[in-house]
Amino acid sequence: MKLLSLSTLLSLSLSLSLGGASPVFLGGDKRDALYQKPIAPAGEFPFDSSPPEARMTIPYADDEPDSSLSIPSWPTTHLLARRLLGLSTTGVLSTVFPRTNRDPALIGVPIGLPDYFANCDDNSKLQDFLGSGNPLVLALNLGTSFRNTKAGSNISLSVDWWQHAPPDEDGDLDKAPAAFPRLSLIGWLEPLSTPLPDDARHAIEQCFLTAHPDAKYWLPGDPNAAHRGYWARLVVEKALWIGGFGDRARIGWLDIGDWRNIRKHGKSGERGWADVRLPGEEKD
Repeated sequence: MKLLSLSTLLSLSLSLSLGGASPVFLGGDKRDALYQKPIAPAGEFPFDSSPPEARMTIPYADDEPDSSLSIPSWPTTHLLARRLLGLSTTGVLSTVFPRTNRDPALIGVPIGLPDYFANCDDNSKLQDFLGSGNPLVLALNLGTSFRNTKAGSNISLSVDWWQHAPPDEDGDLDKAPAAFPRLSLIGWLEPLSTPLPDDARHAIEQCFLTAHPDAKYWLPGDPNAAHRGYWARLVVEKALWIGGFGDRARIGWLDIGDWRNIRKHGKSGERGWADVRLPGEEKD
């Protein structure tokens, strides 16, 4: 039996993989050549958008009332997703190695690495710089994730609520980590313009340092910083939500318009993400 080459195996595995931050394509007449889609604005983003009614989810009515015994409605699900982001400070950033990588075996291969981020949505001074629902990232020049984005890779951020699963020694599905939510945000990394106005810079530093006090040692612009870096926002263009097991939670793509319109505190009688609770959270 003829064995496949390493490069062919990589091509096949990557073309079937859903784990990468950016799609990988076979390049024309060069069977083993791989290339990436560059960082792109919304109108050129390499993933097709599906209308809300085409979301992949179990068939429950959107107007179904929320209770402890019912699956959350889609509006509540969007609030839960924004709450998960709002309460998280670390996650896994996934990118794809570029064609120019020194190791040919890594070209087009996805890699996920844990990293810091901050949610600054409740700071009105930063709305014009970050936009709603876009995490703040401190991108260090030496970081693999940020080298890949500079080379053209899209990026995704994955966060979960698994650490809040209660101890379980009996195999109880209600206590299993897989019964708790996770979220993947797919988009592109956009460096913030420099120099930032002083008030915006102070607000950004305050937001990030509140989540990560140790980051004071590598703040952008500090001549004494241990590492050089820059502030960036992860522009979210797609959001995949897995709320838990399909008999009790929504599973599917979120509506990005709804995602961006959510605030921590709702206005005019509307709910914000502060008004919902994730599994395991105590209700007020």
